Amino acid sequence: MSELMQGAVLFGAGDIRILDVPRPEPDDSGAIVDVRSVGVCGTDLHTYKTGIFIEMSQPVAGGHLFGHEFAGELTHLPPGDEWRGFQLGDRVAGLAIGAYSQSCRCGSEFLGKPGLFKLPDHISFDEGATIEPLTVSLSAVRRAEPKPGDRVLIMGAGMIGLGCVQILSALYPECEVSVVDVSDKRLEMARTFGAHHVLNARSENPVAAIKSESGERAVAYNATSSGRMDIVLECAGLELTAQQSLELVRPNVGRLILVALYEQTPSVDLNQIVTKNLDVRGLLAYTHDDFLEALQLMSDGKVDRKPLITHRFPLAETAAAFEAQINTAETLKAVIQP
Repeated sequence: MSELMQGAVLFGAGDIRILDVPRPEPDDSGAIVDVRSVGVCGTDLHTYKTGIFIEMSQPVAGGHLFGHEFAGELTHLPPGDEWRGFQLGDRVAGLAIGAYSQSCRCGSEFLGKPGLFKLPDHISFDEGATIEPLTVSLSAVRRAEPKPGDRVLIMGAGMIGLGCVQILSALYPECEVSVVDVSDKRLEMARTFGAHHVLNARSENPVAAIKSESGERAVAYNATSSGRMDIVLECAGLELTAQQSLELVRPNVGRLILVALYEQTPSVDLNQIVTKNLDVRGLLAYTHDDFLEALQLMSDGKVDRKPLITHRFPLAETAAAFEAQINTAETLKAVIQP
């Protein structure tokens, strides 16, 4: 009979319960890690609120055990050269399924290599749990191919958007960075991380304000003028922000990177793409090397994730952690400490 552990199991929208579930058993399919910290991810938040995007989970006890951005202590190593360099007891962080629990399995199915990375002693478990979203931000910025002097607009100052600010500040300091959100707390953090301009969309129309600040131009066959942002990183995941992004990115040479997932299929003006010759790119994943680079940026002190962690909860209060993460006025990042 399998040994049991506690895990946070989702049974439907807003219905998450702490149950005894089977603890991962040692085998050759992956390493096992005792979870010390796991972040409440924006994608998991969609799943919690609506039940969608359930793919990053494992069926258990009639529900789903999810959670994937984690850090902890290594308790089992499978055989194989790909695991060489790891030792039992190592402090690690990485990518897995089922990390809203006391223990999770981490294999090679996502990155083609072990999704596990040794955590330097000066990086806490809570910080380690933020490496995965930082890797998303790094990949999104790189996909935009920033150039010195580019005007970059980030729509949404959640974990991914703020990570994009950090990456731009660390690696592309000659870019001019603007951030739009509806949370003063998140906008203040964006400014702390190096954003040159911040705008609260609750109090000001971002399209009008940005066109007034950075200029606009007419576009043939288009009902609206175009902004002049070289890069727009759409990290908010709303129909409105997707449409605003299309309108604000400059014609011909502008790059729009869609980073967010959308709870509802957005209806946007595709003529913006056609009439402006836009380059629109999506971003979901990353490589093993991207993960290593994100970790190195943190290790070298070029990116500091500590200010992002505003709320901490024990596993028994997982539902409260999700509700806190929904409250964008107060929460930047909630982590759960099993």
